[in-house]
Amino acid sequence: MSAAAADWPLACPSCRQDLGPLSSHRGEVRCPGCGLVAPCVERIWRFLPPDAAARFAPFLADYTRIRQAEQRGSDDPAYYLALPDCPSDHPIAAQWALRRRTFTAFTRRVLPRLGSGLRIVDLGAGVGWLSHRLAQLGHQPMAVDLTADDRDGLGAGRHYRPAWPRVQAEFDRLPLAAEAVDLVIFNASLHYSTDYEITLAEALRVLAPGGTVAILESPIYRRPESGRRMVEERRADLARRYGTRSEALPSRDYLTWRGIAEIGKRLGIQFQAVTPWYGWRWALKPSIARLKRRREPSRFAILLAEKSQFRAK
Repeated sequence: MSAAAADWPLACPSCRQDLGPLSSHRGEVRCPGCGLVAPCVERIWRFLPPDAAARFAPFLADYTRIRQAEQRGSDDPAYYLALPDCPSDHPIAAQWALRRRTFTAFTRRVLPRLGSGLRIVDLGAGVGWLSHRLAQLGHQPMAVDLTADDRDGLGAGRHYRPAWPRVQAEFDRLPLAAEAVDLVIFNASLHYSTDYEITLAEALRVLAPGGTVAILESPIYRRPESGRRMVEERRADLARRYGTRSEALPSRDYLTWRGIAEIGKRLGIQFQAVTPWYGWRWALKPSIARLKRRREPSRFAILLAEKSQFRAK
């Protein structure tokens, strides 16, 4: 599929009414079916219905406060333009080093075989760095996230040129028509879902036949109990450091190999894994954990599935 970057076919996230192409709207989108109004504020299309905005407000308040305390973002526009390359003295430089390796594996081992000029939805886009890089590679991205924060969310997309659509929306109700895109990327974000099957079904709905869903940087475990222990350890740490366990959103926060395979089977897709090389220290983590009788560490892989037999329920 190849089309103008602004020619995104929209559908109402509440009632699925056809809303025409994004390029036909100026300032706001109004749904003639249910009356939803999605204004464009500071170049971000706000497609969160009022009930969804209220539901996510406690989560976003916690999320933003924690990320600010972690000193994410920068006052320097050059910081955003360089991502995923990040100065070594930045507070979260280690996370960006990991992300850089994922991005390299994805762009070298996955993206070339999917085609050129792809229309791509970047789910969990954050500041928009991946959308920026995809646009540089000749693709047509749309950045989607819940947060519009100026330093750590869609608001930071103002640093990138040329502009691509930035959309505040929930993953389970995307404001896109069926079969509108070629690739959906969960950008370190699927584990925030409260129901993986519903979220993936929505991604498949907007994918054209033969399109691909890609899951990047969500923690994966062999045993569910390992994931549950990780979640409890993380929440206890957040409570100690920031005074909140960050439980406003009932997300799972991890995947299991068996669980994702079973969901894929129910949806009529089959996931394949591409494993980036994160270095020897990362590769040896499972062995060290066994020797020290610690819980199984999380693993990361790029999970890919092609839309073929899937049919929306």
